[in-house]
Amino acid sequence: MGGDWKAFVGEWVARQGATGGFDRTPLAGDASNRQYFRVRFSDPDLPTAILMQKNAGEGFKKSEEAVSATGEGPPGDPFILVGRFLRERGLPVPALYHVREDGSLLLQEDLGDHTLFGWLACDPEETDTLTDKALSLLVRLQKIAWQEGLPWISGRTFNRELIRWEFEHFVEYGLAGVSGEAQARIREDFDRESELLAKVDRPVPVHRDYHSRNLMVREDGELGLIDFQDLLLGSPFYDLASFLFDAYRTLPMERIRHGLSLYRDMAIREGVLPPVLSPDAAAASLFRHAFQRNLKACGRFFYIADVKGNPSFLSSVDGTHKNLERLAGAFPDLAPVYERLRPFLRMPPEGQKV
Repeated sequence: MGGDWKAFVGEWVARQGATGGFDRTPLAGDASNRQYFRVRFSDPDLPTAILMQKNAGEGFKKSEEAVSATGEGPPGDPFILVGRFLRERGLPVPALYHVREDGSLLLQEDLGDHTLFGWLACDPEETDTLTDKALSLLVRLQKIAWQEGLPWISGRTFNRELIRWEFEHFVEYGLAGVSGEAQARIREDFDRESELLAKVDRPVPVHRDYHSRNLMVREDGELGLIDFQDLLLGSPFYDLASFLFDAYRTLPMERIRHGLSLYRDMAIREGVLPPVLSPDAAAASLFRHAFQRNLKACGRFFYIADVKGNPSFLSSVDGTHKNLERLAGAFPDLAPVYERLRPFLRMPPEGQKV
């Protein structure tokens, strides 16, 4: 695809009536088979843009990220379909300037370099303000009428089978030295937790990776949302757990409880959660989803290192382990589950620890 991207970007430049050349600079990517570049134009009237280039299928050796699906599935590339839908409804996702409809090349709005994670590392005094903005944005995402433009996601649900797959992904990659009776007991725990987590009265759109590295702090101080292509339907507490019990940063438990209270009030007011949901029931749902989410993330980090040859996420394994311990201490139902798996938690190499 060496020169193909040049023709692709050149098409867009010509449509703008612009003149002059352009070049691209590689950006740090995610754990997918996508590559990202910042494109700069010699014409001063053109803003910088982000070029996404999707590589050919990688032939993964073992299990890759699963997405439950029944029915026909998306009528095109999910990133394009979801991105356009969210943008049309006022969600702060990047504008799509130019696309190949198969998703192999995308030219989109440049939201800058400041993730929420990086911003708060430099300016922790902004934690409360930006955390509140992230919770408000989450409620906006969860209340969108997805039936109006994304009817196909009704076949993409966070059902028991998908939850159980995420647990199994952790067993496969996040544990070491476990077998026999110990493994059987852990799997029994996960069977039970999957049943509990799959019981959702009001499914909402779930981003699936709503955390501090997928939220961008824009120049105006507002947040932008990226990496939304795996959108599906499920519990409102999955994304909340992903954000409040983030593997990349550790919020104090008092801030988490404050965030839960704030989120619950907003979500009830906007019709995302039922008014009868008590604070204790909301906390129980948050803690259960956070425990499962951190197990999944832990296994995922090792999978990306083992199978995809990218060890850069191993430094975040410690964050998932700390969250598991905190959750077991905060919610007694999870304590025996944690104690059964704790002796077998796989540790990253010394050089990859925080």
